This record gives sequence, C-alpha cells and structure tokens, in this order.
Amino acid sequence: MPNARIIVVEDERIVGLHLELMLKSFGYDVVANVANGEQALQAIEETVPDLVLMDVNIEGEIDGIDTAARIPPSHHIPVVYLTSYSDEATLERARATRPHGYLLKPFSERELRATIEMVLERSGTEKALRVSEERLRQAQKMEVVGQLAGGVAHDFNNLLAIIYGNLDLLDEALIDRPDLRQIVQNTIDAAGRGASLTHQLLAYSRLQPLDPRVLDLGKLIVDMSKLLQRTLGETIEVQNRVPSDLWKTLIDPNQLENAVLNLSVNARDAMPNGGKLMIEAQNAILDAAYAEQHLEVAPGRYVMLAVTDSGVGMSKDVAARALEPFFTTKPTGQGTGLGLSMVYGFVKQSKGHIKIYSEEGHGTSVKLYLPAAATDQEDDRVAIDQSELPGAKPGEVVLVVEDDPMVLRLAIQLLASLGYQALEAHDGPEAIATLERAGRIDLLFTDVVLPKGINGTALARNAQRRRPQLKVLYMSGYTADAIIHHGVLDKGVHMLTKPFRKVELARKVRQVLDGDS
Repeated sequence: MPNARIIVVEDERIVGLHLELMLKSFGYDVVANVANGEQALQAIEETVPDLVLMDVNIEGEIDGIDTAARIPPSHHIPVVYLTSYSDEATLERARATRPHGYLLKPFSERELRATIEMVLERSGTEKALRVSEERLRQAQKMEVVGQLAGGVAHDFNNLLAIIYGNLDLLDEALIDRPDLRQIVQNTIDAAGRGASLTHQLLAYSRLQPLDPRVLDLGKLIVDMSKLLQRTLGETIEVQNRVPSDLWKTLIDPNQLENAVLNLSVNARDAMPNGGKLMIEAQNAILDAAYAEQHLEVAPGRYVMLAVTDSGVGMSKDVAARALEPFFTTKPTGQGTGLGLSMVYGFVKQSKGHIKIYSEEGHGTSVKLYLPAAATDQEDDRVAIDQSELPGAKPGEVVLVVEDDPMVLRLAIQLLASLGYQALEAHDGPEAIATLERAGRIDLLFTDVVLPKGINGTALARNAQRRRPQLKVLYMSGYTADAIIHHGVLDKGVHMLTKPFRKVELARKVRQVLDGDS
C-alpha cells in the first residue's frame, strides 16, 4: 500500500529517525515521529494513520502496550510492536491489545518492509469486509423497514379509500348545507394528508406503481424552475443549468416532479435566511469500478440530476442517516422524516442511484442518477381533461370484485352515482360465476389481492378468455403484486391506487372503457 500514512512511536531518537528514513525510502508517509504515549495518542487523533509502529518500552507514564490499548477501537488502526523484550508477561499484555504484528529488535529493512506490507494488506482486507458488512446491515435494515411501511400503508389505504368515498358521497348529499359541507371538506383535507403519508411510505418501500416514459429531463427542469421560484419564495434564488446534448431518460415524470419538489422544499428549509437553489443535469457514465463500491448500481449510462442549496448543510452523522425513514432534524410537528426517504425509494425503484454531499455551513447537494433511455423518441401521451367528471354511457355495466365488504359497498355506490350498473363479487370464484350467468359486462374492476386461490390477474385472464372484449381495471393498496414487474406496470395494464376519490374513479373508468392507453 504505497503512500500509507504511518506513525512511529520510539523514544530513542536515533532509532526513531533511522526508522523514519527507511519508511520514506519504501514510499510511506511518516505523519508523526514521537517519543511517548501521550504524544502518540494526540497524533493518532489528529491524523488517524494507516499504521502505528509502537516501541513497547517508551518514556512517559504509559508504555507502548498501554498506549495501544487506549487507541479508540472505532479507528481500526493496526499496531505493530517493536520490542527487545520477549518475556511471557510482556507478550501476554501485548496479545491482549490484539496487535497486527511484532518486530523483534534488531530487525532488517527486509523484515520491516515485509511486516508492514503484510499488515497493511490484512488491514485493507478487514476494512473492505467491515464496509461490506455495514452496507449489508444497512440494506437489510432499510428492507425490513420498507416491508413494514408497505404493509402499514396497504392496510391504511383501504381505510382511507372508505373514508374518501363516503365523504364524497356525503358532500354531494349536502349540496344545500354549505356549513356542513365545509366540515366535510375539512375532513377530506385531513384524509388527504393521510393519503400523502401512505404515498410516501409506499415510495420508500418501492411499492408504488411507476409509469416510466422517455422524456427530456432538461425541459422538465426548466418548467419546474419557474414553478419552484413561486413556491419557495422571493428569498430563494432558483437557477438551472442543462446542457444541450443531455440524454433522454426513462422515468415516471409525475414521481420525478414529486422528488424534485421534495428536495427543493428541504433545501428551502435549510436556508432560513434565503440563498440559492441550483437544479442542474448532465450526462454520466457509472463504470464497473464505481458499481463495485455501491450496492444496487448497474454500470451504464445515466442522466444525473442534482439539487444543490447554499444552506446550513449537514454533519457527517446526519448525512449518513438522511435517507432513513422517519429521521428528521426538524422540531416535532414540522416534518415526518419521509421526504428524502421517499426520493430514495423512487430512485431505487427506477433502477437509479442517489448520493448526498453535504458540509456544515456550506450547503447540500443531492444527486440522482436516473437511467438513460435507449431512444431519443419522447413518449408523447394525450393528457386527460382534469376539469370534467365523466359518467357512464347508456347501459354500461361494471363487475366489481373486492374481498373487503366496506370497500366493495363503497365502490358499488360510487359507480352507481356515476350512472353505471354495478355487479358485485367478493372473490374470484364468485366473479367467474357472475361472468357465466350475467348478460352485458363492459368492465372488470378488481382488487389485485383476492382470497380463495384466484388473484386479480388470474381472474382477469379467465374473464377475458370468456369475454375477449372485456376491459379490466385493477385497484390495489400497494403494488407488490403479479401485475407489477420490478415496480413498473405492464404495458396495457390499468391500475387505480387506493385511496382514490370519486373523480379519480370516474376518469379512470372512462379512460379504460374508451380504450385510451
């Protein structure tokens, strides 16, 4: 390990200087050459070297063995003892400090060099192993928390779907009671905050359905910069920098906009007295060497999106935990700790990579590496008119399949209020029986997870074999299901994610029935 940083602890100055000359001739960097334990410990704290050559018998109140015992274990600094003593008592004390080697005086240059190289190689291997173990522990922790968060979000979304739907129906029934409609609206707003929380949990858990498209990230950045300038306030100067030859990226545009918004709001909070927010993009290639050092990174072409602020920055400890769910440095009630973890989950689910660079007092830069598209042909889809509440066409029939009785009853009520004739089934076998005996059915609206051995996907395949023209719309509280491959909706698959509002149901059902893919 050339250029390794070494501290020499030797109280015989001639011997110490000779050691230093030999080490420098080997190509090592001697960062300190001291004579006693107190000086050694101070030098170790200041420089954190790669190796300490420690004479056992040194001047001062503590000898070399006691000095080695006081080196913080967290530094993981290997020690090689230099000694003229080999009595059993001394060796026993030395062994207790778990040194990496011994050199018995007098020793040759060859012995010194061979011992150092062996110790540095062993130390490097141990360091790599520690890093790998820590990454594995962190990945396992994030995975477990993600599974827990996803399960909670799924159950909570079912409850919110019921709350949302009944509030919508109640709001329509109270058309002549504006005082009561305001109470309903306040409750809808509160439910919306709950839905936002579950959305963040699903994003972190990598369980949200993604609809990736080929898009021009540069255009998205420019458009968002205008919006962010109004959102963040006059004290924040928003700038963007996008090269003209930026590659297209394959990403879900709506989720990407949410990620940029989250990062920008975090940046604003880190600049209480104002500052500059820079949003920039550039082409990047992450090679195999980089991929070996970072979990879940595949070598290849990426488009790097960086959101950088001039704010207060983060300490190393805070930056190391910034992506963890529910971790926040904000006062109680001012943050959920899910903003950055949501961005992390979205980027990972998109097969991307995220890095945080921060320095206290100098700001923070969050870099998202998003997969580059294999084509420059942008995905141009017709937007749905968000101002209308489309209803049923004459005679249209929807078969609703849902094992939760309350969600089923609500879906039937909502569809009926939109003018559809709604049939119901609690599971796959009951739905198949309904398909066999019923007349007209235009749409199968089914939950993904169903009991009795037939899930929503299998039911849809069975139903479309019986009725080839039947349209299918799935609903789900989370997306760890058969219709989602690696977090991405299969081509031609339509899903409505719980909780959904009446207006969302109306638009999605109409979109599927009209064949708008």
